[in-house]
Formats: sequence, structure tokens, C-alpha cells
Amino acid sequence: MRKQSIENQVAEELTHYFEQTRKVKCPPSMKQNLYREIGINQGYSWLKPAMAFAFVAVFSLGLFLQNHSQIQQKQLAAAERDMQIAMHYMQKISAKTLEDANTHGIKPAIIVPVSKSMAQI
Repeated sequence: MRKQSIENQVAEELTHYFEQTRKVKCPPSMKQNLYREIGINQGYSWLKPAMAFAFVAVFSLGLFLQNHSQIQQKQLAAAERDMQIAMHYMQKISAKTLEDANTHGIKPAIIVPVSKSMAQI
């Protein structure tokens, strides 16, 4: 029982001691010596922010280029779709006018493959 009270007293004293030392500021010379002992060089303090900025810049550039290429692909797909619709209507109009004014013996079956080959171009 006495052993537990001694352990509790030691734990309380250590807790109090560490609470008091947290409040005390470390002098700059001691901090520099500590950094030198553990191998942290204060001269390269700009390196980490510069690397972080470079990473963010490269990542942002990659996202921008990917977004830009997706926009171009969407515009190209829309233009192809519009062209297909236009060629479909041109084919229907040319077939209809050939049926209406077929005086020279030209058959719509001759014109349709030509307009389909034009649609593929």
C-alpha cells in the first residue's frame, strides 16, 4: 500500500514538473544547438515550401491540361454529331428531289452511296 502511494506521489511530481517545463520557452541558442545535434539544418527551411509549391503547381497544370483535352474531345464529338445529322438530312433531301424530278433516268440508288461516302469524309 505504501509502495502505491510513493508511485502516485512520483507520478504527480513528474506530471507537475513536465507541465511547468512546457510553459518555459527554449532559448534560441539552445534550439540551434539541439537542431545541430539531431541533424536538422535550419538553412534549408525554404526547401520544403518550395517543393510543396512545385508539387501543387505541377498537379494543377496536369488537371488543367486534362480538362482542356476533355473539352476539345467533347467539342470534336459534338461537331461530328452535327455533321452526321447534316449529312443525313442532305441525303434525305437529295433522295426526295431525285424521286420528284427523275426525268433523266437517274436512280436514287446511285446518289445515295455517293452521299454516304461524303458523310464518311
